[in-house]
Amino acid sequence: MTPIPHPWPTLLEQLLQGRSLTADQATELMRGWLAQAIDPVLTGALLAALRAKGVSGEELAAMAAVLRQACPLPVERPAMALVDTCGTGGDGADSFNISTAVAFVAASCGAAVAKHGNRSASGRVGSADVLEALGLPLQVDAAQVVAALPRVGLTFLFAPAWHPALVALAPLRRSLGVRTVFNLLGPLVNPLGPEAQVVGVARVELLDPMADALARLGLRRAVVVHGEGGLDEASLGGCSQLRLVEQGRVRSELLDPTALGLTAAPIAALAGGDLDCNRAILEAVLKGQGTAAQRDVVALNTALVLWAAGQVASPAAGLPLALAALERGAGWAKLEQLRTALASAPADLASAPADLAIAPANLASAPAG
Repeated sequence: MTPIPHPWPTLLEQLLQGRSLTADQATELMRGWLAQAIDPVLTGALLAALRAKGVSGEELAAMAAVLRQACPLPVERPAMALVDTCGTGGDGADSFNISTAVAFVAASCGAAVAKHGNRSASGRVGSADVLEALGLPLQVDAAQVVAALPRVGLTFLFAPAWHPALVALAPLRRSLGVRTVFNLLGPLVNPLGPEAQVVGVARVELLDPMADALARLGLRRAVVVHGEGGLDEASLGGCSQLRLVEQGRVRSELLDPTALGLTAAPIAALAGGDLDCNRAILEAVLKGQGTAAQRDVVALNTALVLWAAGQVASPAAGLPLALAALERGAGWAKLEQLRTALASAPADLASAPADLAIAPANLASAPAG
């Protein structure tokens, strides 16, 4: 019997011609990568061709769906509406950990935040790096990570611990030395399947495909943001471009910080540094002791999260809530609560009050988005 030839060279030729993959083709390609069925040289060529063509929302959504299936949640999911906040990185701004600060401030305002993060990718210090420096344990039992949600209203998922299927691809991705589709997929594969999300993108051409992918993945609400100056956050330096996803529909808006009463500030005012510097900035901001620009950029991005999470009717309505939370240091209190929760034994978490206990659920009922 003649073996059926693999379709990988055909897919490469299609990408080199500038033609996007169908959902079925993207699904097959991701499954081939996860099964290590594609030669490393060909994999490098496929990743480069996909980057050169420009990824589509259909490709992103199909690949993300495969990755989600490859990392089933090992514990019961809380019956809570969750939101995640992160950027794709790659802006080269070396800003402090804005989206990490936003996660804690948004949680202090009532949003249930499942923050999915990793070590440094584009900047010098990733969310996992800075949180570890602040005493948050990263290698934590999955049950503890999930059980912190109903107790604290917030948890942190260290991405490598939840995506073992991607370990085999890590050496190749590092050897390529350039950003690939996997950098864009990271924000789309939170194992807890949040219903809402804010994703920052460093390039304006990524706004529409990322929004399309989030809509296809079934998120109730999402925001894709590209800040003035190429920031993968809402910026204080000018209008940020938004794509607002709601019930499968996408609309475009501009977010002008000065129209909301905030003072314009250059990207340089948001600069971070090494690990010690970023740790100190994050602590100061969460305690209400950051600079005006640091406070305002966190508040602005928190307002987007509060809208996505359904806490407010508009981002503008979320801004005073975020500013008040920052003023009273509520974000730092949340960090201390999460640090305590993740350091506790699972039995300790299980003893939380009955009204905060994890509701029965099964993996099939976990939201697709």
